[in-house]
Amino acid sequence: MEHDDYLKESVFLNILKVIGKIILILLLLVLFFVIGLFIGYSVVGDGNFWEVLNQDTWRHIFNFFEF
Repeated sequence: MEHDDYLKESVFLNILKVIGKIILILLLLVLFFVIGLFIGYSVVGDGNFWEVLNQDTWRHIFNFFEF
């Protein structure tokens, strides 16, 4: 019986580790995306980097894609 409990606990811990890694990767992905937006908008676009988070900026960008 002790061996079965160890396996169940081990599987549970492995699942938690995988979920933790997925969450960490998603958070890093969002972080690097926002940093890329800041760099692209301020360096390449010569704008204020906080303006990239402005709703009007995104509305202007999506207006280019309307049919």
